Amino acid sequence: MNTPTRILICLALTASAIASGSAAGAGGLTRLRADRSFGFGEWAQAGALYELLLDSCPSDAAAYSRAIVAAGMLGDSLRPADLLSRAMAHGVALDSVAAGVREAAMEAGHAAAYEEFLVQTRAHLPYMARAIDVRLLAYYEFRNDGPGIVALSEAMLRGLPDSVRYLRSLARGHMLQGHTAQAEAAWRRVLELDADNVDTLRDLGCMLMAENRADEGRKLLARAQQLAPTPYVESLLAR
Repeated sequence: MNTPTRILICLALTASAIASGSAAGAGGLTRLRADRSFGFGEWAQAGALYELLLDSCPSDAAAYSRAIVAAGMLGDSLRPADLLSRAMAHGVALDSVAAGVREAAMEAGHAAAYEEFLVQTRAHLPYMARAIDVRLLAYYEFRNDGPGIVALSEAMLRGLPDSVRYLRSLARGHMLQGHTAQAEAAWRRVLELDADNVDTLRDLGCMLMAENRADEGRKLLARAQQLAPTPYVESLLAR
């Protein structure tokens, strides 16, 4: 290969690398600008820049999540559901978007934006209600929101009336509000379905002990101790 040919090939490869790097750099710069705007609370600017990113990379879960939060901060109740629909149409999982929305909402200093996104999405995309309810319930459990936990547990139990998981959530939601009778009823239903559910044996046993119904409480705690002993339950039984 003669020298002029080598020079031409080298120039061609260099130009290609520069073009490729420029494209990647442009995308990276747009993301930096979008994230900067998001960090400063410039919601309209951030939303527009994330839209630019999504035009070039329609499967970017993080861009969808942050664009959803930006739209929510602007009071747009329709845009978040539209963005989620677009994300899923491009193969992005609901979990990926939802987790990103929760993280971005925390970063924005407005944790309630995550709940607002879920509630609005449920209203605008009713076919996703069940999947949204699962995530709303988990959020209310994280927040120790008794009324929210009860409402979502009851919603889930309408479809799965014998779900131990949702019956236990229902009991917890009632206990957070001091509704001991309702919590007891939910726990007893759990034990009808799963007599050796250790957590429920402990929870109901402890509640009965606290309410001076020690005979039954001790029986439940003793059974729990047989199945999975703990120092705390041992100390209760020793009193």
